[in-house]
Amino acid sequence: MKIGSVRDILRWTVQFHEQLASCLKHCEPSHSERTKMAMQYLVVHEEHLAALVKASSDKAKFGELETMTIEYLDKNPIVLHEHCEGDFEKKTESEIVTSVFEQHQKVIELYTYLRDRATLSHHEELLDNLLKLEHQEIILMAQGLNRFQDM
Repeated sequence: MKIGSVRDILRWTVQFHEQLASCLKHCEPSHSERTKMAMQYLVVHEEHLAALVKASSDKAKFGELETMTIEYLDKNPIVLHEHCEGDFEKKTESEIVTSVFEQHQKVIELYTYLRDRATLSHHEELLDNLLKLEHQEIILMAQGLNRFQDM
């Protein structure tokens, strides 16, 4: 996907979360019940994040999202794939969680890069809100998974 505007970034982010959820679902059957539960928990959060980002995009005014070009993903690609290639099938629960969190960290780095280069206040505000959203969801996922580990 070619990203040339804030609207494109939001679409890309929705796709990122949807595809991560899809891959977790696809790989889930090959795991133990305990790992399946952790993966299902992550899927719920990924789908929730996709919906929240889409809602942010829907609420924004049309003109606010049509400017701002970036080259970040050319230099720091975050790989999204159309179909799950079994990325999580052979990983342990811990490796799956680490991988999901690493992917989120890359998105946070992208948002931080863009916010630091934003020239319009509404772009900076939108990116700040997206950063807060990503951080909050990572914290919620980590807390939920920690409680799950205690069981």
